Amino acid sequence: MYKTVRSRFKVLITVIIIVVSLIAIKKLIVDPQPVRDIKMNTVYICGFWNRYPVRTQSRYYIEFKKDGTYVLMHDDSRRKQEDYFEDGYWSYPEIEYLSGSYEIKNGNYVLTMIDSAGVEFKDAKAVKNKKINRYSHKNYKDGEKITEKIFLTKKGNYVLGYSGNSLKLYDEKLPYYFLYNKSDIKKLPSSVEEFRKQFKMDKKAEQERLAEEARLTGQSQ
Repeated sequence: MYKTVRSRFKVLITVIIIVVSLIAIKKLIVDPQPVRDIKMNTVYICGFWNRYPVRTQSRYYIEFKKDGTYVLMHDDSRRKQEDYFEDGYWSYPEIEYLSGSYEIKNGNYVLTMIDSAGVEFKDAKAVKNKKINRYSHKNYKDGEKITEKIFLTKKGNYVLGYSGNSLKLYDEKLPYYFLYNKSDIKKLPSSVEEFRKQFKMDKKAEQERLAEEARLTGQSQ
C-alpha cells in the first residue's frame, strides 16, 4: 500500500514538472518577447503600452537597415467597422508609412524622416479589397527630426515612445509601444513607391470623400 502511494506521488510530481516546464518553454520561446537586442533587416512589431497587439488592434512595425535607414509603419486598418466610431465622430481605417535615416545616441535610435506617405480606406470592407479613397505623400529633402524615438529602457528592452522634454527617456504619460520579436509581417515596403503599389484607388469612393469634405468645408465657413 505504501509503495503504491509513493509511486503515485512520484508520477504526480513528474507530471507537475513536465507541465511547468512546458509552460516555461512556451513563455520563453513560443510567446512573443520584448526586444532586448535590435538586429538589422529584421521587422519588429510594437504593442500598445506593454502589451502584444491582438489581431484587431492597431500596431506599429519598424525595421532598421544596415545602410543607416529605417522604415516605420503605423497600421490602423485592422479594427472592425463599428470600432472606428470614437469620441463621438467617425474615423477611418488608415496606414501610415515613414522612412528616413537614424543615428544611435546613448543606446537610443533617433529618427530623421525623409519620406512620409499614407492611405485611407472608406471602410473595413475596402481594407480587405485593398481599395483606398485617399493617398498622400510628402518628401523632406533636408530631413526632419520626429518626436518618436526607439528608447533603450533601464530594464534593457526597447520602446517606441515620445521624448517629451527629455532626449534620453520616453514620456510615460504619452502612448508608448514595446518592441516584440515575433512580427506577423516579415517584410515591409522598402520605398514609398512599393508601399503605394499595394493598393488600388477606388475612384468612386475618392469622389464621395472629396464631395463630403467640400460639404463640411462649406458648412464651417
